[in-house]
Amino acid sequence: MRRSLPALALAVLAVLAAGCGSDSGGGSATRLGAGDVIGMKSLRFKPDHVQVPVGQKITWRNDESVGHDVKADSGASFSSQTFGKDKTFTWTPDKAGTVKYECTLHPGMEGTIDVVAK
Repeated sequence: MRRSLPALALAVLAVLAAGCGSDSGGGSATRLGAGDVIGMKSLRFKPDHVQVPVGQKITWRNDESVGHDVKADSGASFSSQTFGKDKTFTWTPDKAGTVKYECTLHPGMEGTIDVVAK
């Protein structure tokens, strides 16, 4: 019994470690091209971490039946009204930096924009 206890503890730790982490912010940013959109589906921004050059329009599109909004938390100032399925919101960054944003209706629905100089 004593020999199996350390093995069991290691197995539990491995399972817990596999479930840790997040797909937001920590990874590398997806380069958003002109005309690309940030989707809103399954209460997530997809992709949730993007990179765009200064002056490139960013469009969010609601891809599900529940309403969403988009509001900057830091690095910029923008805020949409709540919008429904297939509706969009656009914003154009005018300076380089990191912008954190969220859907205020759904806690944990967050995204990051890395705005880079042209």
